[in-house]
Amino acid sequence: MPARTGKEFLEGLRDGRHVSVDGEVVDDVTTHPRLAGGARALADLYDLQHRAETSALTTFPSPLSGEPVARSYALARSQQELIDRGRAFDTVARATGGLMGRSPDFLATILTSWAAAADFFGRTDPRFAGNMRAYHEFAREGDRCHSHAISDPPRDRHVPAGEAPGPPLVLREVGETREGVVVSGAKMLATLAPFCDELLIYPFRPLAPGDDDQALAFAVPAATPGLRLLCRDGLGGHGGRFDHPLAERFDEMDAICVFDEVVVPWDRVFMRGSAAQANALRRETGMTSYAWHQAGVRAAVKAELVFGIASLLADAGGKAASPVIQDKLGELAAYVETTWAIVVAAERTAAQDAFGWYVASAQTLGALGAVNSTLYPRAIELLQLVGSSGLIMHPTEKDLEGGSADYFEDYFRGRTGSGREHAELLKLAADLAVHGFGGRQVLYERFYLGQPEAFRANYYKGYDALRAQELARALCVPSSPAVSA
Repeated sequence: MPARTGKEFLEGLRDGRHVSVDGEVVDDVTTHPRLAGGARALADLYDLQHRAETSALTTFPSPLSGEPVARSYALARSQQELIDRGRAFDTVARATGGLMGRSPDFLATILTSWAAAADFFGRTDPRFAGNMRAYHEFAREGDRCHSHAISDPPRDRHVPAGEAPGPPLVLREVGETREGVVVSGAKMLATLAPFCDELLIYPFRPLAPGDDDQALAFAVPAATPGLRLLCRDGLGGHGGRFDHPLAERFDEMDAICVFDEVVVPWDRVFMRGSAAQANALRRETGMTSYAWHQAGVRAAVKAELVFGIASLLADAGGKAASPVIQDKLGELAAYVETTWAIVVAAERTAAQDAFGWYVASAQTLGALGAVNSTLYPRAIELLQLVGSSGLIMHPTEKDLEGGSADYFEDYFRGRTGSGREHAELLKLAADLAVHGFGGRQVLYERFYLGQPEAFRANYYKGYDALRAQELARALCVPSSPAVSA
């Protein structure tokens, strides 16, 4: 089938999946007040594939049918095709302001990297390489939406082995049948889980030699028997779009995925039983370049959003001429240009990988991963400083329609020409800089690639320092010969 529409995507979510919010099982994720906004936002992303002004950017002809399919599933045969994929990421990110970190193009591009490196998965079992190629084709032709769950429960990550009460909670293989591998345990933090068609599982933390039963990579439908998706408290559904313009639309939700003797069909198993292979997954498939390309573009768009809101606030409040505010806006503008410069540099230095496909420079994109965990929280701090007390005190929609509406309209008029327009802008900024939705966004970006200190340390250990070291040595002052008395 060709690229799906938003309507087709929403229809696919009514499949009997087990999703719970606030301790209650959800009958329909497309209508539940905590989930409906996120479902609708994703449907809008699917509709981008059918709009005249965006379809050419977001789709490409299927190698099988010639029908348009999502460009995030395309392998790049040239630098230009790699850049085209980046423009598709940009188009999707702009539809949400970069606020949905797990839009469908993220895991689509990871699956594409795995398909390019399919032989890696066949090392322990030749079937798995074929499984990977076939699954990528299935996901591409069916325009599937994925979530992934890769982190382990806290008890299994932080409590020493043998000291945790009860059996391990970590997802692991517990048996096999003629139909497939049987798994039990839990994974987190599955962003987008209530809305995905398919759930991808693979290890995140390094595995020890004795962890072979955890060395699994596979895919299962969200509605698989024995799989429960336990969601956090929803950030949307607490008010109208006027009062919570971002939370009501772009809460992509996070969930714990609980597997109770789930049977994973053999044709959906990509890796099994080798901790050493699991630890080599990122390095030997090149998946980080694919993932970081999408994430880098999204981060740059999100930086633009924060700067755009801050500059509009400064204009509306009459602060734009203040040198103090200009300093903050200048720092935000530099954040925008820094993120985009890294993305463009990574695309312009794209080269063929070990499998013959063009990929963006992982070393360059890694720099953005190393700094964005501190740049984004700083950007939100700057937005708070620009907005100041206006982010705390602003009228609700009911205020603007009640008995004091005329006063609120006059009081908040500012330089926008309308008190309501100024209030809308303050609501937008407060949702991103003050409220729960914005708090999650800060944490999300801070820990997007894991513990920031660990990521930066690993980035240094993998960085080619030779050129810089040669420059430093070339400028060393030679030792002078000793002068005799």
